Amino acid sequence: MSLYDVLGVPKTSSSTEIRKAYLKLARQHHPDKGGDAEKFKEITRANDILTDEKRRQLYDQHGITDEQAVNQGFPGGFPGGFPGGFPGGFPGGPGGPFQFNMNDLFGNMFGQRNHNTMRKGRKPPPIQQSIAITLEQFYLGHQFDVQINRQGFCKECSHTGAKSKEICKRCGGQGHITQISQMGPFAMHTKGPCTECQGKGERIIEMCKPCSGSGFINETKSLTVKIQPGTACNEVVQFPEVCSDHIEFEQAGDVHITLQPDPNDKAFTVFRRISKEDLETTVVLSLAESLMGCVVQLQSHPGYADDEKDGLFVHLPPSFYGDRYQLKGFGMPVQGSIGKYGDLFIMIEIKVSTEERLLYASKGRGPLMAEFQSRIRPMKCDADVVQMEAELVATK
Repeated sequence: MSLYDVLGVPKTSSSTEIRKAYLKLARQHHPDKGGDAEKFKEITRANDILTDEKRRQLYDQHGITDEQAVNQGFPGGFPGGFPGGFPGGFPGGPGGPFQFNMNDLFGNMFGQRNHNTMRKGRKPPPIQQSIAITLEQFYLGHQFDVQINRQGFCKECSHTGAKSKEICKRCGGQGHITQISQMGPFAMHTKGPCTECQGKGERIIEMCKPCSGSGFINETKSLTVKIQPGTACNEVVQFPEVCSDHIEFEQAGDVHITLQPDPNDKAFTVFRRISKEDLETTVVLSLAESLMGCVVQLQSHPGYADDEKDGLFVHLPPSFYGDRYQLKGFGMPVQGSIGKYGDLFIMIEIKVSTEERLLYASKGRGPLMAEFQSRIRPMKCDADVVQMEAELVATK
């Protein structure tokens, strides 16, 4: 197989076309990407020869490479060439004038970079936590403490884990070592973390006792959550930089605590927060209460004692289904404004019992006929076409 076949290009290809073909194959066969190392060496060698004008000319004319040329009697490798092939050896070889780092060539292509030069993130994502709060606690205000366990950088050793240390002799404090391996005419420089110092560039002589060499101290931190009267449901209380320290981030993470309505609080089944300051509740009246008006007792209001004797007492005038009343100043406290409150809205529903229905049909309808008969819609058909009276099958 010719070198052109290795790269999959015709013999008439330009150096630019050859380079493009090589880079495409290199991405596919590079060992760091799980490719075949021997195949990678083969395409690298083909590219090296065919992109060098003199070496390509030698290959096209004689079908041989410069390595073969030395063995077949060409002076110094190339006809009229240099002793040993190139001054000081092959380009990229030990002592050669054109050494380069393969990581520099392929580092950006394959996502490699030195861990010592990695940029730290500013701050990790916040820790989210939800806490159930009763309506009374939202109304009156509340305060409680939350204990969290965190790991902080050890200040005794500046989170190095060492009471005393020295520069790693193997890597010279770089945290990485470079190895050179010959690949055809090139020397491939590969860079990896130093195993002697685990990439830190320093070696511990004496371990830090407070952190036992870990560089971290276990801490317990208390967070005080203060709920002001009138705080909105699902409001988030933020505590900046209280999470564990992390070597990959410049700052510790935040804690976000969401104040959610307590699903087990009876008051939330009676009163709804329709805005930050306003409450709404529903009152079910009987037929007699809706016609005559009545006084209702609203229990579980967060501003009043929650027992059978106390509560919020409200007088309702004669009412109909869907009526909505407003009690000003009986809603939630206005946050930040002492003595100011939102409003309470009362929605009316009516439920007629069987006894009330029978009582109305037998005695209540007659007295109303004089006042309401004229208000009934007129009949626009003959009496004999009227069907039998509709039968009641369900009530709400």
